[in-house]
Amino acid sequence: SPIKATKTSLSCFEVLCITIIIILTPFFYFYDVFYVAPQLFSSFGVTLNAIVCTWISHNILGNLWVCFRKTSLVDTLPRELRTPAKGEEHLWRYCQECQRLMPPRSWHCKVCKCCILKRDHHCNFTGNCIGHNNQRYFIWLTFYLSLGCGLVLIYNFIFAWQHGIVTGNILKLHEITFREDAIEPNLGFRTAISMVVYVNILCLSVTILMFITEVLMVRRNTVMFDKSNTEYDMGVRSNFRQVLGHLQFWTCLSPAIKSPLPHLGTQWKSKNC
Repeated sequence: SPIKATKTSLSCFEVLCITIIIILTPFFYFYDVFYVAPQLFSSFGVTLNAIVCTWISHNILGNLWVCFRKTSLVDTLPRELRTPAKGEEHLWRYCQECQRLMPPRSWHCKVCKCCILKRDHHCNFTGNCIGHNNQRYFIWLTFYLSLGCGLVLIYNFIFAWQHGIVTGNILKLHEITFREDAIEPNLGFRTAISMVVYVNILCLSVTILMFITEVLMVRRNTVMFDKSNTEYDMGVRSNFRQVLGHLQFWTCLSPAIKSPLPHLGTQWKSKNC
């Protein structure tokens, strides 16, 4: 029987999460490239920084878009692959919600209202389930978010120091204070710079946590939905190849790079085979 109707719109929380990325990415880009960097670097440094930040922003927004658009729905499979091959019936399981057999490692998402190939988790920041077809893009999204946040945090700390704002302890944000000999005496201006640093540190903390978690899942070829199951762990290199495709880590250069996956998400090698 056909799968029930899938999700057709984003929830308010998903819209909020996606909007945060869409707003903060260009904000930090323009703030640091056109306002902070010219006060820290020479013209060559400003140009080089602009190129690097443009590349990072391209990968953030590009991977976000692909994560949002690329689906891992079971119904995206060719029709002949939506039923188990002869001798593989025991590997498939019956989904009560969809009322049909589903491939191994496919799980039902209550938000998307359908089964997802190798479902890792439902991500509110992409408005989509992360699974077999888009996990590569999610990894690089979290990587470039972490890289971008880390890079601009360095700039923003230096810029804050130049304007009389120092940190007694970087791990205790409430200890951000103002030097008496501050170059900029305007409290509102210095408060705004402090708030940028606060937001920057928060974003870096969240994105690094997301990136490390995802890398650990791929390294063991497991998923957040079933992270204790290491049945499909075939070695680090093979595990990453199943997610990143034939070009593997070259896919970090751009989401536009084509890197076909080893299979369509229905047949998985396991330690038990």
